[in-house]
Amino acid sequence: MCGTIPKSVLSLFVVLMILPVVVGAQNATPSEESALQAYRAGEIDRAVDLYTKALSETEDPNHRARLQVQIAWNLFFLGRSEEVKTHLRAALVEDPNLALDDAYYNQEFLDLFERARRTIFESAASGSAPPPDLEATVASISDRISQKADLEGALVDVDRLIDSYPRDGRLIPLKVELLRQLGRVDEAESLSLSHGVSIDKGPGFEDSYSVPDLILRANRLLEDGDATTALQLVRRAVNRQPNKSYALELMAEAAMQTADWQSAEFALKSALGLQPDNIGLKLRLGEVYLATYEASAARDIFKSLTELYPTSDRAWASLGLLEARLQNHDRALEALGRALTENPMLPAVQLAYGELLLLDGDFEAALDSFEAAQKLMPNDPQLEARHGQALLAAGRHGEALGHLRMAVDGGFDADEVLRSLALALALNEMYAESRRVLDSTERDPDGDHDVITGYLDLKRGQFTEAETTIKSVADARPTDPATVNLLAASIYPQARFEEAMVLITLSHELGPQLETVNQNLEKARAARAAEILAENAKVVRALPKN
Repeated sequence: MCGTIPKSVLSLFVVLMILPVVVGAQNATPSEESALQAYRAGEIDRAVDLYTKALSETEDPNHRARLQVQIAWNLFFLGRSEEVKTHLRAALVEDPNLALDDAYYNQEFLDLFERARRTIFESAASGSAPPPDLEATVASISDRISQKADLEGALVDVDRLIDSYPRDGRLIPLKVELLRQLGRVDEAESLSLSHGVSIDKGPGFEDSYSVPDLILRANRLLEDGDATTALQLVRRAVNRQPNKSYALELMAEAAMQTADWQSAEFALKSALGLQPDNIGLKLRLGEVYLATYEASAARDIFKSLTELYPTSDRAWASLGLLEARLQNHDRALEALGRALTENPMLPAVQLAYGELLLLDGDFEAALDSFEAAQKLMPNDPQLEARHGQALLAAGRHGEALGHLRMAVDGGFDADEVLRSLALALALNEMYAESRRVLDSTERDPDGDHDVITGYLDLKRGQFTEAETTIKSVADARPTDPATVNLLAASIYPQARFEEAMVLITLSHELGPQLETVNQNLEKARAARAAEILAENAKVVRALPKN
């Protein structure tokens, strides 16, 4: 299975139209360079093999860590989730201080990376000896409990220890006993239930709660946002009565909210064994597979549901979001379009659909989707950003600037969005501010930073510098009309008219639908015609008069 390269948002802009380019690392090995080429070509399986080979070509831990991340990133597109986790952990073993640029990697991949970091940290922590302060304080709390002395102070101390050492198994039982001795029985019982800790109330206290009571308590906790404790309670209920469908459904919901995907899968499959035709349960199981990157299993479920229930907006939406994640563009566009036909009141689907339309260059339709999403989720900074980027791509630079400013002011200030803002500022002739915003971002693999830099140099009359910067992107994307057009714009002022005309004509052949390209071609032809007329006039004036 092969994946495709994700496009940056700036790749959509009419003025520049930059397609993605992955920038090679310094001291890249031969295999790594080949891997980059395979990645650019969408040959993801081959890229994985070449990056793996590159590991044997370097001993530098930081370089090896970056290679492991690239392997994981490519595997991510192939839906091989367990391998992704393995390589991310390997990267952090090579370089424990490794950080990833959130302007390049998507949020799901970044979440996996942070999860891998926590796993390694917790593994290391579990093997370390408890500090003397912990041991001394635990002993002191135990003495006070046995002597029934200063129990309030002991409770303060144990809460402090739980905050500092949440994985120490001795602390929760101490707190349960302290609460019991202080007469705070309800709190003691709730804590004991959520952590499986026994209270000295006589044998069989754990069974003193009926299954309905456990489920009622779990449901209330879930409503209050405490999914972790709710899961503990409902798991106890399911263990006692495993054939209660409503208990299994509640367990699945709590497990999904805590990202306990294994428990969620177990609960949903068990519930489906009792209700095999329940579409809601099937969709939730598909969502679990989607969350765990089991793409094939998720697709089988969603596709079958669209066939069984062709008017289900949720089934079409789930299928479309999966195809979008796998970068199956046309399939995603079709499925999300079907979902919105059935129900246009789906903000997440409107957003995803708009982004796909943006990639297609259908800017007006994309704007319609973003505007529809904003009506459903007003003042959302991510939507402000996407709306601004769509306006920018449509050539409505003034409107774009306002939305992009609101996105950044609202906290959605990833480098990708800041680069969009920098471009909008540049196109609105606010060059100094554009430069300041651009300088606050890192250079990106897609080349957007370089293009905006080149554009700013062009506007400052630094044509040679602009040409050098823009050419580096144009060499990587020789068939991108707007990049070729911008390169021509940097060459023309250097009086290299013939060379510029070749590039302008080429850009028109590559992108005849682009307004900016058409305008520049007309201007260049007019300028060339005027030049030719001027030369002809000189010849005429030089002719002998009769």
